[in-house]
Amino acid sequence: MSARTRMSTTAAFAVVACLTAQATMAQPGDTRLERLLHDDRRTVLVASHRACWKKTSENSIDGIRRCAADGIDIVEIDVRTTRDDVLVLMHDETVDRTTDGHGAVADLTAAEIAKLRLRERGGGPGTRLTEGRVPTFAQALAAIRDRVLMNIDVKAAALPRVIDAVVAARATRAVILNVPIDVDPAIMRRAQQLGIAAQPVYLEREQRGPASAALARAAAHRPASIQLIFDTPAVVDTARAAAKETRLFVNTMAFDIERGTPMNLSGPYLDARAVTDPDAVWGALIAHGVTIIQTDEPWRLRAWLRARRLR
Repeated sequence: MSARTRMSTTAAFAVVACLTAQATMAQPGDTRLERLLHDDRRTVLVASHRACWKKTSENSIDGIRRCAADGIDIVEIDVRTTRDDVLVLMHDETVDRTTDGHGAVADLTAAEIAKLRLRERGGGPGTRLTEGRVPTFAQALAAIRDRVLMNIDVKAAALPRVIDAVVAARATRAVILNVPIDVDPAIMRRAQQLGIAAQPVYLEREQRGPASAALARAAAHRPASIQLIFDTPAVVDTARAAAKETRLFVNTMAFDIERGTPMNLSGPYLDARAVTDPDAVWGALIAHGVTIIQTDEPWRLRAWLRARRLR
C-alpha cells in the first residue's frame, strides 16, 4: 500500500472532524442516533447491508432487531410494491431466492407474500427455512423505532408513497431515503420539510457529464448525505469538494449475495480487503471525508472504529 493511502488514524479522524455540522435543528424527541444523523455530520456511522442478513435473514424483522441489539447504527432495507399496492421488504423482483415461494412481488398480493417463510442468510436453493415472514414496510418501520436508523433503498415503489408510509409511522427523523441524483425538487423539498434525510445517489457509470457538475447539483439541495457508487476513487474527493457540509455515504460490500459476483460499488474500497486491512479500506474512506459506511461486515467495522477511538 502506498504511503498516500495508508494515512494514520489520527490524520483520518482530523479530516472527518473538520467537517462543519450543518443540518436541520435537533428536535426535542430525537434519539441519540437521530441527533448523530441530523446534527453531527462528523461521527462515522455503520450501516448494515440488508439488515444484518449474515446472522439472520435478508430484509427481515429479525435482522433489524439483531442490528439494533448489536449496536449497529443503520439497517439498509429494500422496498417493493405488491399487486395490491402494499409496500414490502424484498430486494429481488421475485420472492424465489429468499423465501419458499415463487413469483414476482408485483404479481403477488400482500396476503400471499405474508404466508411465505424466509430463508436464512442470503437464501438460495437448499438453505434452511426460518419461521420469519416477509415484513411489510410498515412493520419494518415499527421495528426500528428508537433503536436503529433505516436506509431505504426503493427498488419498485413511488417515492411519495414511501414518504407517506414514513410519516404514518412517525419515523421521519429515523430514516435515510435514497433518491435519484436528479430527483424531482418538489419531492426533495417535501422530504426535507418533514425532517427526512433524503440522500441523492450518485452512480458514476450512469453519468454522461463531469462528476463535479452532478455532485454540485445534488449538493445544491443541501441533503443530509450523498451516496457515492463509483469505480474511480477520485469521485470521493470530488464529492467532498462539492458538498463540504454533507455526509458522504459509501458501500464497501464486495460480492453480490445471490451470485457471488463482484458488486463494483466503490472501486478498491471493498470488504474483502477490509477484513484483513481495514486501514486501507475503511480508514482510507474516512480520511477522505466519508462518514457513513455500508458493509456486509458491520460488526468488524464497528469493532475497528471502537478500537481506533473513532466511536
